[in-house]
Amino acid sequence: MDILIIGAFILVTPILIYIRWKVGTKKNFDRLIEKKLYQHGLKLLKSEYPGIFNVGPFPKFKIEPGKPQINDGAIQYERTYYRKLQVLKSNKEKIEVWARIETSWFKDTTVEFKPNLNEIKQKTGGNNA
Repeated sequence: MDILIIGAFILVTPILIYIRWKVGTKKNFDRLIEKKLYQHGLKLLKSEYPGIFNVGPFPKFKIEPGKPQINDGAIQYERTYYRKLQVLKSNKEKIEVWARIETSWFKDTTVEFKPNLNEIKQKTGGNNA
């Protein structure tokens, strides 16, 4: 009996990882990202899925005080997606920006950028420190 459970786990785990990877690559957030970038005078050139375990400059684990980290039996849909972006500044300089998109059934979708879009807007050239 234990061998069957272990065997099922070994067979199912790669399938679930593959499904999660496919779902992550198919989601398209370009319109949402373009809208946020446009508000800061930036233009999206390219958006790519960085991979299932790559989160860029964002912390791998995010713990929020007051938010349950485990939901026993609760129906919940919260997903976090990451995108590696190539962005064009108003001075025609291309830069790399990372986006974390958090989706939920009960809240608005939020987008967080690293580096922060206000910081990008304040820098006028690549030589400023």
